[in-house]
Amino acid sequence: MTFLHIAFCLAILLSPVSATDTLWQRAVAISAYNRDQVPGNWIQREEVFNGEGESHLVSRTHVAFEQIRHTVELRLVEATGDGVDITEQLRESFDKMRSQFKMTPEYNPFQPANQKNVTAKPDGRSRRDGEDIFVAYDYNQKTESGRWRGTAWINDATGMAVEISARLMGLPAMDDKDRITETVLNVIFESGPEGAWYPVKIAHFKRVTLNNFPYTKFYATIETAITLDSYWKITFE
Repeated sequence: MTFLHIAFCLAILLSPVSATDTLWQRAVAISAYNRDQVPGNWIQREEVFNGEGESHLVSRTHVAFEQIRHTVELRLVEATGDGVDITEQLRESFDKMRSQFKMTPEYNPFQPANQKNVTAKPDGRSRRDGEDIFVAYDYNQKTESGRWRGTAWINDATGMAVEISARLMGLPAMDDKDRITETVLNVIFESGPEGAWYPVKIAHFKRVTLNNFPYTKFYATIETAITLDSYWKITFE
């Protein structure tokens, strides 16, 4: 029995999603099979717009993931703010930023460890792209950041998820002194050789009133785009 088959069986046993829904369970098994996939590069671009829709700040951060012995280490490659190189300044405080560059549960509702907080069911829609047919699932997921409701598209033949889009529910809400009124998430997944599967693009859209220093009642829209590439497998030998 292959590891993918074992992961599939475990996913059925552990997930609260209906065990008769084999397509969602196949997506969970594929996620389990790819648990050791690590992006070589995480490139994040963030742009803040004011209440009139004018660009207020643009930042870009490039982080590399490398294996040192049996752990994954992050290395700041480059950072800019409004086109100005701030790599060295940011490097001094990079340890405080490391937590920003991690896969949070809402990025992957198919992780086996997340299934206890996920409910999902087909919503009746499907779409075709060439020979491929994708089936839509309506899902809800509870995370530390709140409850997300979204749509996941899964390849009917392979069981691989290709896209999710979700919205954070229960808003408005406070994040320290900032007031969040809207948060939307989109994730694009791709597949590779030998059953490889991973996210390659993550997009956040957030409307917020910034009240933390240096802002005072700054009505903003924050758009964050993350590109992930050069995936590799971590080894534990």
